[in-house]
Amino acid sequence: MKKLTAWVLLLSTWFTFVAPATQLNAQVLGKAMEQKMKDVPGGLTFRLSEGAIGAESRVKQGLPSTDPLSQSDSNGVLKRLPEIKSDPDDKTEFAKRIGTLPAPKTGNKIPVKFPSDEMRAAPGIDLSGKTLSVLRYSPEGEVSLTPDLSVTFSQPMVAVTSQEQAAQYAPVELSPQIAGRWRWLGTKTLMFDTDKRFAMATKYTARVPAGTKSATGQVLKKDVIWTFTTPPPKVEQFYPGNGSTTRRDMLMYLQFDQAINPEAVLRMTTVTGGGRRLQTRLATQAEIDTDGTIGYYAKQAQPGRWLAFRAVNSDGGVENALPAASTIKVSVEKGTPSAEGPLTTTAAQAFTFQTYGPLKFNRGYCNYPESKTCSPFDTWYLEFSNQIDSSTFDK
Repeated sequence: MKKLTAWVLLLSTWFTFVAPATQLNAQVLGKAMEQKMKDVPGGLTFRLSEGAIGAESRVKQGLPSTDPLSQSDSNGVLKRLPEIKSDPDDKTEFAKRIGTLPAPKTGNKIPVKFPSDEMRAAPGIDLSGKTLSVLRYSPEGEVSLTPDLSVTFSQPMVAVTSQEQAAQYAPVELSPQIAGRWRWLGTKTLMFDTDKRFAMATKYTARVPAGTKSATGQVLKKDVIWTFTTPPPKVEQFYPGNGSTTRRDMLMYLQFDQAINPEAVLRMTTVTGGGRRLQTRLATQAEIDTDGTIGYYAKQAQPGRWLAFRAVNSDGGVENALPAASTIKVSVEKGTPSAEGPLTTTAAQAFTFQTYGPLKFNRGYCNYPESKTCSPFDTWYLEFSNQIDSSTFDK
């Protein structure tokens, strides 16, 4: 018992003096190692260095001689492995593919000529070679974007020659004339390619005159005339949008599907609010650049297809030019012209938005609007009729 007590006291003394020193040394070594590794970059690194001369001619070391295990030793090693367990329910038949499918049976042969004689020629086309006619043409009627015009004749119209020489003969009259060039697709189809596209808001008339001759001498007996029309200006985008609420000095923006004259369009645009028509003027470039939204729309739009404008007071000022708490209607009236052609719009195009009224306190609530009670930890909400200027808010 005395020996046991002596050993316990001895161990207690060792832990009291030696253990803190050991812990201190570990801390010192840890800090030193941390300082040393501070400048070492993280990740896996490689180091390349020059090899020794004659290393490629060194004799490779052979493999050491070994003795294979005997069958009894191998069995002894395998006996140490756990037994492989199997599930009696996890057993399926061998997946054998199906046999080769039989060849398909041949059907009855029908001795019919394909294509038939009725299908060889388009219906209603005179292929006798005695007359010249226009088989088809495009575009026709009301169209949207039109990059080209084409006409197909029933007989060859030009000889097989160079494209430049063939294009000198173009028996189609187009009114009004636009920039472009004629070219033949083969010997029967004539195409007119524009530099960009046919102008919008324009009615075009194409005519193949009577007396036009084919390459083999056939003559067109009467005029072939058709027309096609491109649309007048259409509003593609507007700002402010329907239902939005804005300031009383807000800029307005219109974007069209074709080139327009801003001054001419503004004369045909009416802005009404508060039961009266409001005076307007085009926005200056400085005003457009200051307004981030209008400036963004203007940069994204194609040049010459938009206008920005604003309401003004009787003295020309713009402050509070729009009536307060009112529905503002912007209408691009019937008869609005295009900068590309003579046709004008046939119907008005309008949109509306709201203006802010006097600043009012609408309601206050905590957590959510329908909440009847509030805890000390809920968030309070104060709702006003207009947007609050956060820079002037005093907590």
